[in-house]
Amino acid sequence: MEVTALCIQIFMNVFVLLSTQACLSYTVQKPAFPIISPDRLQFFEYESVSVNCGEDEDMNAWRVMRKLYQMSPKNVSEGCSNPAPSCTIHLTFERHSGEYWCENDEGERSHALNISVTAGAVILNISALPVKEGSDVTLRCINKNTKKTQISDFYKNGSHLGIYYKTGMTLSKVSKSDDGLYKCSISGAGESPESWLAVCKAKEEEGCYIFL
Repeated sequence: MEVTALCIQIFMNVFVLLSTQACLSYTVQKPAFPIISPDRLQFFEYESVSVNCGEDEDMNAWRVMRKLYQMSPKNVSEGCSNPAPSCTIHLTFERHSGEYWCENDEGERSHALNISVTAGAVILNISALPVKEGSDVTLRCINKNTKKTQISDFYKNGSHLGIYYKTGMTLSKVSKSDDGLYKCSISGAGESPESWLAVCKAKEEEGCYIFL
């Protein structure tokens, strides 16, 4: 009886261990998007930006991949140049602008995010991740020289939306119709790059959450 009880106990321990591993493998799922910190798509040169796909170091871990819009100088080793679960670019330059996504050894990919680094004096503070339908979203135009929101002109898909003051432009209860390319400009300082604002139509829609 003691042997039987011991076998049952061992079986239960193995079952619990396997169940725990299954739960852990479930939580390390395909990331819907890389996580960018600070949480925005536009940066001034010489800022620091981190991109994260997870902390799992095993061979099937998700790693940060990128496709730059410009060719980097030869023999330059920089942050995010080698695939890793997370990476940091301590000093950004325009050449770091491009698509960033997560990918594993099996070739599975997350959605990509487009990071823009500008040598100019104006950026648009816009969320890196999609925003939920029905939420309020505020876009702010930042002047590098003051690091503050100023009176700004805002544009969507090239069309002028209006002039907004220090609080920025707030989109109330956003819907899919608010999807689009946004930029801003500050008189005397210049214009920001364009970045895509994505709106999730429903909770179940792919890409509404960090993990699918």
